[in-house]
Amino acid sequence: MSGCHYLKATFAVALAVRLINFMLLGGRDAYFSEPDSLGFWALGSGLAHARTFGASLMSMTFRMPFYPLLLGGVQRLFGDSPWVVVLLQTIIDAGTCVLIAALGALMSQRVGRFAGLLAAFSATLIILSTQILSDSVCLFFFAACLYAGARYVREPSAPLALIAGLAGGLSLTVRPVPAILLLAAVPVFLIVALLHGRRLLASLIATAVFAAGVALPIAPVMARNVMAYGSWHLMSQTGAHLAFWVVPLVTERAYGTPFQQTADRMRADCDSKAAAEGLNANSNPFRLDDLKIEAARAAMAKLPLKAYVAAWVDGMAVNLAVPAITVDPRMRELPKPSFYNTPGQTLVGKARNYLFRDPGLYQYLLVIGLVSMLPFLVLQAAGLVLLFRASFWAAMCALGILAYFLVINGPVATPKYRLPMEPVLIVLTAIAAERLVRARAG
Repeated sequence: MSGCHYLKATFAVALAVRLINFMLLGGRDAYFSEPDSLGFWALGSGLAHARTFGASLMSMTFRMPFYPLLLGGVQRLFGDSPWVVVLLQTIIDAGTCVLIAALGALMSQRVGRFAGLLAAFSATLIILSTQILSDSVCLFFFAACLYAGARYVREPSAPLALIAGLAGGLSLTVRPVPAILLLAAVPVFLIVALLHGRRLLASLIATAVFAAGVALPIAPVMARNVMAYGSWHLMSQTGAHLAFWVVPLVTERAYGTPFQQTADRMRADCDSKAAAEGLNANSNPFRLDDLKIEAARAAMAKLPLKAYVAAWVDGMAVNLAVPAITVDPRMRELPKPSFYNTPGQTLVGKARNYLFRDPGLYQYLLVIGLVSMLPFLVLQAAGLVLLFRASFWAAMCALGILAYFLVINGPVATPKYRLPMEPVLIVLTAIAAERLVRARAG
């Protein structure tokens, strides 16, 4: 089967699998099982009507605009029909599978076929594409950026740099998480071009084209924030992340203090600081975010370094090893405790209490899922070793991407945060699986 035909087959299989899963969902509530889903739908509602469009877009600083605009467009055309969004996301996610297959095919066509098949049946991709969340749309653009970037590493050119930059920039208009990674990629694009023997001017032009491609899609958001709020930040979310997630999780790791207790204390502290400055919910959102950052930094300065290391290691382990079935809407309907509010000063202690203290069907299924993840983790590790042997710099790029997302997500742990790593993880799995099958056949 030719490469082109295989990519078409990958899309067809991936779409069929996602449509079957879509038809098996339990209706409207299944699209809103993630905590942020209803908030996204409400943002889209504000953008769906002419009378509220301008005010909603100007005040939307806690989220990037691309996904709410998509939701608003759907609501404008189809009304209160979240199933239309989910159906659209299944198509987009099938396209992501094609990009992952193409990324794997840069190693070999056999690896590409394995990568496409693994992506088509990836539970992480399938389950999260059914949620009213921005993650699947962001992943499509980011996977396109990875593919164009990998092509650029093999044969640098300004057109590939532009495609990679625009795809990366579009991913930022959905979620800003890859921002630092894309910034770090700018000198890499220059170095790669020079190592391929390109002239300095041509290398600088390709690098500038990539940087411009990244900047162009986010320029309207940045211009709004500077002119309306006097801030050069993309979003007013950093403070909430640090104060209400990072501080409580590291504090729990340091002293065993329950997560919710610290989160409530930080909210009260932030509210007190805002009131002291005469600020309220309608004040400049970036100034409110700065107050949260100040409160978080003050609290973080008092926490021991070993607690940060332990909390980050715990988060990395959960983000890599916890199966996506934990966020499947059908699993979420089962009675279960909150992992964040489960007592335990260590990950092992929390996991033991969560899984074995008064276990139910959810915990039994979770244990099965955890066990099923082990072979994939082994294959991914083996794939990375094989990639190092085949191409040191490709392996370093893969390792850098994985390390970036593991570090940037930190102690905040959920399979949702594994999604940006899935293209790399799937290709690594495909490399090892292809070698294993070839060895058995030989």
